[in-house]
Amino acid sequence: MKIPFTKYHGAGNDFVIVDSRHVPNLDYSHLARVLCHRQHGIGADGLILFFPSTVADYKMSIFNSDGSEAAMCGNGIRCLFHFINRGVQKLKIETLHGVMTCRQSGEVIAVNLGVPKVLHWPLTVQQSQIFVVDTGVPHAVLFVEDLDNVNVSEAGAALRFSPHFAPHGVNVNFVSKLESGKVALRTYERGVEGETLACGTGAAAAAFVAMKHDNLASPIAALTRVSFDQTPIQYCQDLHFQFQTNEQGATEIEMLGKAVEVFQGSIQLEMTPIVGNNSV
Repeated sequence: MKIPFTKYHGAGNDFVIVDSRHVPNLDYSHLARVLCHRQHGIGADGLILFFPSTVADYKMSIFNSDGSEAAMCGNGIRCLFHFINRGVQKLKIETLHGVMTCRQSGEVIAVNLGVPKVLHWPLTVQQSQIFVVDTGVPHAVLFVEDLDNVNVSEAGAALRFSPHFAPHGVNVNFVSKLESGKVALRTYERGVEGETLACGTGAAAAAFVAMKHDNLASPIAALTRVSFDQTPIQYCQDLHFQFQTNEQGATEIEMLGKAVEVFQGSIQLEMTPIVGNNSV
């Protein structure tokens, strides 16, 4: 089976996007593990497929590189909007977290992430004060003084698998507050099981906590890591977050950032369609 794909990244968070019409009724979890493998596949943090929707313009399914399915992905949904956009200024995209409204503003794509759900405010774990909010998927946010020297792989894994967040665990964001209106962060992503250059919903969680806890004014800029091979670590101002109060008095988050097409291609795989309907 020959599968066409497009490689994208949003703030360095990279994805393989595949039109579901080219992969009818396959084991998408297995497909994600194959395509996202950085040595034997295309290489990515996740696989994105899109389908018809009965409640929106399209439906997005996102699978992490370990094959687990995620409810939402902030950087990924911007990439999908860019991929399927044919000159329209706005699209509604269905996710497992709900229907997200995406709009184009020049080169920037804005996504309304809705009202975050506060899960713990705060929680003390391993002598650290942690704020846990769901911005599409659950994120633990903790502030640190020396972001560059955090062992994200070790400390992130310890919190991601902490009994406090069983059975599914959380994504973990280490955050430093910069000058007014800016935060920098590094993220350990569950499903990738390691540090990624950026995480859209994680940056949204960090910005939300900074806004609520430290009274930072909207908009808030989130600086994410540029690469894994730079010493000292360098950060880029890739994402911005605006906060607005809805009619019910709750705070909604709008994420703004770019999506970059890296390359297109096709890959030959030996895969057998599954019998019956896929879970997507």
